[in-house]
Amino acid sequence: MNDRHKRTVALLKEPLLHFLLIGVALFLLFGWQGNPAPPMSGGPAGTPTTQIVVTADDLERMNTLFVKTWQRPPTEAEQKGLVADFVRNEIFYREALALGLDRDDEVLKRRLRQRMEFIYEDISSLTEPTDTELLTFMQTHSEKYLGDPQVAFSQVFVSRDKRGANADDDARKLLERLHAGADPHTAGDPTLLDPEPPLSALREISTQFGDAFGQSLLTLEPGRWVGPIPSAFGLHLVFVTERIEARVPDLNEIRAQVRQDWIFEKQKALKDAAYARIRERYAVTVAPPTPATAAALTDGPPTEVTAQ
Repeated sequence: MNDRHKRTVALLKEPLLHFLLIGVALFLLFGWQGNPAPPMSGGPAGTPTTQIVVTADDLERMNTLFVKTWQRPPTEAEQKGLVADFVRNEIFYREALALGLDRDDEVLKRRLRQRMEFIYEDISSLTEPTDTELLTFMQTHSEKYLGDPQVAFSQVFVSRDKRGANADDDARKLLERLHAGADPHTAGDPTLLDPEPPLSALREISTQFGDAFGQSLLTLEPGRWVGPIPSAFGLHLVFVTERIEARVPDLNEIRAQVRQDWIFEKQKALKDAAYARIRERYAVTVAPPTPATAAALTDGPPTEVTAQ
């Protein structure tokens, strides 16, 4: 490889050449579209410039972020570096917008949408609900705040592993003995399960004994031995001593949760209303799908939709 060829290869690898080629391509693109190339701010004398103002609030945000990161205030040199980086970000942001680089960026569009929605959330959070509004909200969404039923019971365990095929018959015979007054503490098979679980929420009982067992407790007649009731462990003869039906708690018991849910609902309603007002300014036309896409659809033939 001769020296001239080596110099040519080195030149092609030069980043400055790549930058110049990109600039020429952008110039030709804008010229082909019939639009002048966007002016670069801060260029040579005679070219258009754009003012960038670094406000006191900007400086405060920079310093606050620096302190959170480094646990100390920035030095004078670091402060200048923060400002320089801020200006660099602002210049490249404006130039990117001028080149239209934001038009097809779905991530950027979602990010800007989120920021718009955050604005409405901040506005709605300034409103503090009254007790009347919270009570009305609770009544409208009563199923959301319905408390868990509570049950207290005694149980006598019958092991399938120990008794095998005779477990069901043995359980029914043991139930007759309990009805006749047998001592439940000495009846049945040994187990590590609590023989007399205290008054507990149904979800806690279901966690220990299984969902089917827990649901069956809601249908049993309190004050008498019944069964056998199956669980993942075996069979149980059950005596329900107390049962408290599910209820909607008093507002003071769950005020924080209701307030949070009310604010969330308020934010959603405000965002939807704001979007509806903005949406009225746009006419949206959805083109019919391609034949390949239409063949994959299950909702019928392709249609043209025009929304005002």
